Amino acid sequence: MANKPNSYPKVPGKAWAALRKRAVAAPTIKITGDAVAALLEMSNEKSAMDNIVYPLRRLGLIDDDGALTERGGKWRTDAGYGDACDEILADVYPEALSQLTGDNGAPNPPAVRTWFDQQGFGASNAKQMARTYLMIASKEIPAQPTPSGDGPKKSPANKAAATKAPDKRTETGSGVAAGKGTSSQATTAESPPQPSLHLDIQIHIPPDASAEQLDKIFESMARHLYKR
Repeated sequence: MANKPNSYPKVPGKAWAALRKRAVAAPTIKITGDAVAALLEMSNEKSAMDNIVYPLRRLGLIDDDGALTERGGKWRTDAGYGDACDEILADVYPEALSQLTGDNGAPNPPAVRTWFDQQGFGASNAKQMARTYLMIASKEIPAQPTPSGDGPKKSPANKAAATKAPDKRTETGSGVAAGKGTSSQATTAESPPQPSLHLDIQIHIPPDASAEQLDKIFESMARHLYKR
């Protein structure tokens, strides 16, 4: 059972997940100050050592050289993650904390935070220590960050609609809009080759148009657009 130390480890959740992801990909990783500072884009190596490397070492996940310990090897795998957390809870934290659970047996965050507040730590330190303990006690495998991409994929129908656009459009007072442009699809070559013409026609009819106005619109189309 762990005795009460002067303080308890504080490891940000994002750093915990990011370093575990690296350990999953590379079991021989060395979690050192310079490597952590570069990976997590921290201000300097000392900050990385004080805030990440030393706490992980106290939790028994890495040795003095930054290599994963036997516990760290469990921590990096999904199958062994829960066992690694149990070892940390037994070695680093007092048994009193394990009693602070809800009806479902899960850690009780308010009670845990109160416990750390009562140990004489400053409010900020107590908050960070409580968060780290709850992260470990939950034994929930950290979610992997979603890789960045070009945005949500379009469905085939939406993709086709997005790429289809007429080259040119004009609008007339009669409510008929027509545009001309070359087809986006290459035409089959013939001898001799003939130019290809693509015609887009849109009809904009006011909602309150009368039957007589509709007849005139279509009459105008037949006379001007289909006359050869």
